[in-house]
Amino acid sequence: MNRRFLWSLGFLLFTLSASAQPADYYRYPLDLPCLLSANYAEMRPDHFHSGVDLKTGGTTGHPVHAAADGYVARISVAPSGYGRAIYIAHPNGTTTVYAHMERFTDALERYLDEERYRAQRSNIDLFPEASRFPVRQGDVIGLSGNSGWSLGPHVHFEVRRTKDSRTLNPIANGWIRPKDDIPPRIVKLWAVSIDTLLGVPIHGTPRAYAVQQTERGEYTLADSACVPLEGNTYFILESTDRKNDVSNTFGVWRVTARVDGETILEFEKDALLFSNTRYCNASVHYPMQLSSRNELLMLALQSGNHLPMYKKVVDRGVVRAAEGERKQIVIDATDDCGNLSRLSFDAIGAPHSDAPVRPQGVVVPHDRRCSFTLREGCSVTIPAHALYESIFYTQEQLDSCHVKMRSDRIAPLSPVFRIGDPKIPIHNSVAVTLFCDLPDSLQARASLAGVSAGGDLYFAGGRYKEGRVNGSIRSFGRYCVVADTKGPEIAASFRDGADLTNNRSIHFKVHDNFSGIASFSATIDGKWIAFEQDARRGVLTHYFDDRRTPRGQMHRLVLTLRDGAGNKTTWEARFRR
Repeated sequence: MNRRFLWSLGFLLFTLSASAQPADYYRYPLDLPCLLSANYAEMRPDHFHSGVDLKTGGTTGHPVHAAADGYVARISVAPSGYGRAIYIAHPNGTTTVYAHMERFTDALERYLDEERYRAQRSNIDLFPEASRFPVRQGDVIGLSGNSGWSLGPHVHFEVRRTKDSRTLNPIANGWIRPKDDIPPRIVKLWAVSIDTLLGVPIHGTPRAYAVQQTERGEYTLADSACVPLEGNTYFILESTDRKNDVSNTFGVWRVTARVDGETILEFEKDALLFSNTRYCNASVHYPMQLSSRNELLMLALQSGNHLPMYKKVVDRGVVRAAEGERKQIVIDATDDCGNLSRLSFDAIGAPHSDAPVRPQGVVVPHDRRCSFTLREGCSVTIPAHALYESIFYTQEQLDSCHVKMRSDRIAPLSPVFRIGDPKIPIHNSVAVTLFCDLPDSLQARASLAGVSAGGDLYFAGGRYKEGRVNGSIRSFGRYCVVADTKGPEIAASFRDGADLTNNRSIHFKVHDNFSGIASFSATIDGKWIAFEQDARRGVLTHYFDDRRTPRGQMHRLVLTLRDGAGNKTTWEARFRR
């Protein structure tokens, strides 16, 4: 019987939900102790962490095993992100992912090599037929590494629902079982009064309340404080978590808030679609989260936050009380291994403070498209649902703005404009046009640049056309027009005419001053060759193949790089092999 038909039949018959699988359906992918450096759905800049990071003792080259029976459904090689990654589909309707690999099995490497040269692409996504690479639980699929955007050797491991790539929590579901008997640590409580003006939520300044631990896993407010509820109030829970035998900190799994015994908000980290991952910016108090290593979960739901991790929300999590009315508040924080910490305190209705002061700017409803143009030369379009809640919006030309001078002559070619408030997160891209007449020599190399709080310029994309630079931004802040006219730099590991007879590989250090390496291509004797690209370290490596680069001959290598602004650098040399 056809093997592909058998696999299709298997997936049809085994459609049980992933959470119904026994805890031992998946084996631990490494022959090492189960130690983690990151857990599922931790808050990261602009995204939730989609899997768990498995420690490899600070070294690479450890065998990585298939977690369950299945077949290799995808092989991905990327310069950043997951780096080298394998995806294994399983007959229970899930797919496991193994990222930041150093090397795949010989059979997979041969297949990767063939497909790279057929497509003439070093960075590639491959989807082999289901019958081509079947695996059994425990089979070695490759070696652990540090590829992609990895800050140290480890294996990033995920369990996804195959049909929609929804990631699942492997610890809370019992598939990965680290040693953990440590309850989460509740660091601080914050209270925020909120009012509405012209349909826009006006958030008060967060008020901090110190907490004290009365016994293991039990917390109350220091000095028996009673939180005043000035009108409408919501809370922010600052917390962190630990696991046994590691020094890393982790995010909590579930947070539940109750008022007088009634649950008003329950937030649980599981079943996340990648299209929803940016909602992490709405799940935390964004301005404070930007500078904190702890998680600051906002126990309230903004009207534009559609993240399905909220299992229950009553009145958007806002707490109200009449003047003098007491409320008992209980907030539970549970980690993914079931350890629980509880914060209990009293709150009391307090007199309303002064009416909210109207902020500067115009109202932008979160569910409506709005456009704004300044005569000075800045046009902005905010699409519907780009914001998590309605805001008062401002944009202006800055008469003075500190911008650090750069040695590569990159400097503002237009006024600097402040577009929105950088403390307000954006969910979808916002279109920006800056008007600027440029000489012909600079037009093709012009782009938007952001200006950091410290005055540094950073590449923000965009292209020049007919007296303006059009682009899109994913965060509010300060922006201007610049031109990047300098091409990438290339430093080779050998000189022209070198004898590389004993070399297994060659490598190049590549660097771009501003817009980054956008693409590269290389040939030996006029024929395309593959490279391994390490974007984080700025290294390109080519491994010699006797079939393609015969020994005992002189060869000519040509390497061409392009940056994000379109500048091109070509390097060439001859060598003997």
